[in-house]
Amino acid sequence: MPCAAALLVLAGPFLGAHGAVGGQEDRRVRITARIQDLDTNTNLLGAVIELSGVPSRHVTGVDGRVTFDAAVGDYTLTVRRGGYSTIRGDFSVIRPGHFTLKMSRAEIDDPTAPSRLLVRVVDSQGGIPVEGATVSLRDGRRSVTDSEGRAEFRDLRLQLTQVAVEMIGYADRNEPVSLHPDRTTAVEVALTVEAVPLRPLKVEVRSRFLESHGVYRRMDQGVVMRLLTRETIQERGSIRISDAFAHVPGIRISRESTSRSVLVAPRNCALAVYVDGIPMGVDIEGSVDIDQIPPDWVELAEVYWGPRTPVEYQGIHRDGCGAVLIWTRQKSRAGSASDAG
Repeated sequence: MPCAAALLVLAGPFLGAHGAVGGQEDRRVRITARIQDLDTNTNLLGAVIELSGVPSRHVTGVDGRVTFDAAVGDYTLTVRRGGYSTIRGDFSVIRPGHFTLKMSRAEIDDPTAPSRLLVRVVDSQGGIPVEGATVSLRDGRRSVTDSEGRAEFRDLRLQLTQVAVEMIGYADRNEPVSLHPDRTTAVEVALTVEAVPLRPLKVEVRSRFLESHGVYRRMDQGVVMRLLTRETIQERGSIRISDAFAHVPGIRISRESTSRSVLVAPRNCALAVYVDGIPMGVDIEGSVDIDQIPPDWVELAEVYWGPRTPVEYQGIHRDGCGAVLIWTRQKSRAGSASDAG
């Protein structure tokens, strides 16, 4: 990610979040950002820029620029725009200045396909869902949150919208959100009843493939017993996928040979393994060598054992041992309309 001025330090891709450096929040400086297309150098209108720990978000104008004030310190910088791959990296504010970032176009089967927006409204103090809040979009659409604090909007054809949330007894929120063709964008909006710093929006562009297989539903409902993410695998530098699973509580790795590893549940039985919803067949040893799967293939993995295993994944082990559901990066990123089912 290039930077136009040495006074702003921008590192490579980073997974995590940092707030401003302690004791420096009172010193604020003026920053100008310019966002351009990587291939054409065209200025990008409507790119959304956010800094970790800061509730306000900033949107580029027709010249691809936006100017804002930021406290001196270290952050994670995130830049989103519909139709482009998200940029995320370490960002250090030292003194006033400017920088330029180039965004690459995302691989989308149909760039004209509509997008979907899922908004969840919660109380900023306890994270409790807020029912009955009014959620409005820039194009005039409105919806009221249900008992789980959710409001859904389909068939959106904008790359950028403004999400406004109103609820009696809470301060209003009005934030820009970048939308992506043929994808679901999930946004969590925290409302506060007092004039206190607002918690930043949590934005996640969801894969339609994973959504169609119930992955997000199980995660949102707290059904997943253990979850292994791509970020965790990368942070640990796992050479074999079994090395990553070795850190998952409740799972034991059976090293049957120097090149063969089996995932074992607390009941001391071998877990069934599904890849993108399809069961992996057992080998001559009667189990699955998990190290057949390269770590860089994995987007995330769900782990279950006993009666909490989803019924649709109990087909291999009727004895109730459990299952590992591995979802690959290739399928997760596809997210085509045909996958949505």
